Amino acid sequence: MEPKPPRQLNRSRAYVLTGLNLLVAPGLGTFLAGRRISGVLQIALAVTGFLLSGRGVLQLTNFCLTADGFPDLDAIPLRALGISLGLMLAAWLWSLVSSLQILRAARKTEL
Repeated sequence: MEPKPPRQLNRSRAYVLTGLNLLVAPGLGTFLAGRRISGVLQIALAVTGFLLSGRGVLQLTNFCLTADGFPDLDAIPLRALGISLGLMLAAWLWSLVSSLQILRAARKTEL
């Protein structure tokens, strides 16, 4: 069985892929645009950030529930949350750059 050729990239498809990248999951639109390695890496970065943020929220909730009174703000474990948000922001910005490249490529194919 022969592999299917990549779909023609037109402007409307590029907008859909951009929406997937920026609003659904960073890297999904990149992957569907045929940029498999970049898309998988963006998805992995976003999923890692998401999982770490869940862990950070659980740690923060546990810390606040076990503290006597109002917890000391210096003692709150915010490092995991900061790292996870940084990873998710990096994945989103990378997918933004990929989306702009996809839109530019679609514009070139229509000319």
